[in-house]
Amino acid sequence: MIPNIKKELLIAAGQESCFKVFTQKMDLWWPKTHHVGKCAMIEMVLEQEQGGRWYSKHEDGSEVNVGTVLSWNPYDLLVLNWQINDNFQYDPGVTTEVEVQFIAEGPKTTRVLMEHKDLHRLGEGGKAVESMDEGWGMILNLYKNTVEYEA
Repeated sequence: MIPNIKKELLIAAGQESCFKVFTQKMDLWWPKTHHVGKCAMIEMVLEQEQGGRWYSKHEDGSEVNVGTVLSWNPYDLLVLNWQINDNFQYDPGVTTEVEVQFIAEGPKTTRVLMEHKDLHRLGEGGKAVESMDEGWGMILNLYKNTVEYEA
């Protein structure tokens, strides 16, 4: 069994700010190097509703899906369907979940819990999961820095 990837951040910003930067400003903090398109990424997009698309836009005009929004509960919870397989390609047959909780610890302090679940559905990609664990750590640190700068 492949364990879930779990990350926890304590962010010096309010709960609403943390949620909004994660959902509305993903392009500010998501690294342009982390995408599954065929050419350079120019924007990461998360549509602001349950059932919305999560995708990247690229220099050649293409859009490449990452997944969809499964649960949209401002400012507490976001659940995303991650449809990237263990070869780091979009695969509509793959469904793993990225759950992000935003827990207010005070007016200007929020605990953000991220859990990437159901990684066994990626197949035998042990190295991919190890890489994803490191990747999520780096990406979420960029997110934390962006929130605290924006707040």
